[in-house]
Amino acid sequence: MNSSEECFSDVKLDFDSPIPYYIQIKEKIKEQIDSGCLKFGDQLPGEPVLCDLFTVSRTVIRQALADLEHEGLIARKKGKGTFIIEPETYFEKLTGNLTGFYQHMKKRGHIALSEILKQEIIQADMNIATNLDIKIGTPVLQLDRLRYIDSEPIVLTNTYIPSHFVPGLEKIDLSRESLYGVLEREFGVVISRAYRTIGAVVADEYHAGLFKIQKGDPLIVINNIDYSSDGILFAYYHGLYRGDRNIFEVEMVK
Repeated sequence: MNSSEECFSDVKLDFDSPIPYYIQIKEKIKEQIDSGCLKFGDQLPGEPVLCDLFTVSRTVIRQALADLEHEGLIARKKGKGTFIIEPETYFEKLTGNLTGFYQHMKKRGHIALSEILKQEIIQADMNIATNLDIKIGTPVLQLDRLRYIDSEPIVLTNTYIPSHFVPGLEKIDLSRESLYGVLEREFGVVISRAYRTIGAVVADEYHAGLFKIQKGDPLIVINNIDYSSDGILFAYYHGLYRGDRNIFEVEMVK
């Protein structure tokens, strides 16, 4: 038994679970990657060996491997085998880029989707009011979105806009649209300038669950103050980005 096979020596499927076998196998392989038993560059056992290890058919193994390949965690090389690969990282410029997440990722050939966690009118607390330069208690739209790239959760964003700027925006489906695009199309607002700060935190239990990472893993924090083309402080944005999948570029000139 080679080292990669040893990672699965004590791993068993729950054959009484309603969760399909291929999904269980996919998650078991991910667990071995997360634990460090399987490392980038390691070769997975062949399909016949995986069939024996998990006591399932080759069809089930192939479905699990196809999903892992689609998620960018493995690569199958003809005549050589299946290997663990380092996940793709996503580049974004910290300066000069006001196209929005959806448009930016679409331009790079990725499928970008958003899971709307909250989209409603609230009263601004001290933090929101300070960042938007408004009075505490002012009605604002809160838009919380978990952003996915190619089916993988990458960014959690919380956006706050004074509600009188965007009447009815809380009713518009933003799961497959760019907020910047909707602002321009529906409200005639163009975001032309932004002030950004960047920091870092570690994932708590809640955010680790959202991103499917480990508690304590690094997260990049981006805070954005957006201004419209007529100079109005328009929106406050707070984003948490997975530290293992995002790289930010800054261009400096003399």
